[in-house]
Amino acid sequence: MNKIRNFIFLSFGLTWMIWLLIWLLGIKLGEPIIQVGTVVAMWMPALAYFILRKIEPGHYPLKADFRLAFTKNWKYYLLAIWLPAFLTILGLGLYFLIFRSQFSLEFASVEDMLKAVGAEPQGVPLGLIAIFQVIAAVTYGPIINTFFALGEEIGWRGYLYPAFREKFSSLYSHLLTGLIWSLWHLPLNLQGYNFGSTYWGVPWLGLVAMFVFCFSIGVLLSFMMEKTGSLWAPALLHGAVNASAGLGILFQIPSEQALSLRILGPTPLGLFSGLPFVIVALIILFKRKDSQL
Repeated sequence: MNKIRNFIFLSFGLTWMIWLLIWLLGIKLGEPIIQVGTVVAMWMPALAYFILRKIEPGHYPLKADFRLAFTKNWKYYLLAIWLPAFLTILGLGLYFLIFRSQFSLEFASVEDMLKAVGAEPQGVPLGLIAIFQVIAAVTYGPIINTFFALGEEIGWRGYLYPAFREKFSSLYSHLLTGLIWSLWHLPLNLQGYNFGSTYWGVPWLGLVAMFVFCFSIGVLLSFMMEKTGSLWAPALLHGAVNASAGLGILFQIPSEQALSLRILGPTPLGLFSGLPFVIVALIILFKRKDSQL
């Protein structure tokens, strides 16, 4: 467990230093530099892993490799691209079925997003921009995001989850990995990233929602890695989740109430809209013979 502990501490330390620096500089959420910092932070688990492997060669095995093996695993790569968007659409459908007054096809949220980055539609219909966003989420978006997500997958799925599996059952290993991964996001979430800061139960309910999300997504990511033996498959699925996560916001009327309900949806991190991911994760675990605690 010492090696696992070393990896966790170093991953958290490297990542939290970046987010602490952003906070000390007074950089607000929504500013472009936040996205740059997030991308760099996503590679800190990989950096932590490679540092420890350099210090102690042979003591930090990687349980997957970087071979694509596309001809053998092509169906899993297609699943990695399209499954997150499908589950996200199911989840946002569930959310808007409950909160119907928040649904709109006027795409006011798209307009707000453009204004936030200093852009103007300039005669382009907002609906067309929304369509392009949806197309991007199921085509090139996941591929671009893969190269950012790979840094996390090297650390969490390539090393940490298999290290836990050597000691615990599949379910317990996923619970531990999900808990650690969710706490890794803590500095950003405390600043209002993902859920805002006006929801009921701040910040504790946010911690629960982040754990549920990381646990369920983690099961899908590990499933992809185990089926393909490659780190590119979970990285692609992770990238697809990030690419499609904001689809629900496109159809949401921007308001203070909508922000206060972000803890419930319409992104996959919400407790309601994330249910399809939870259900698929539980099905995967249920079918395993080693899922008991």
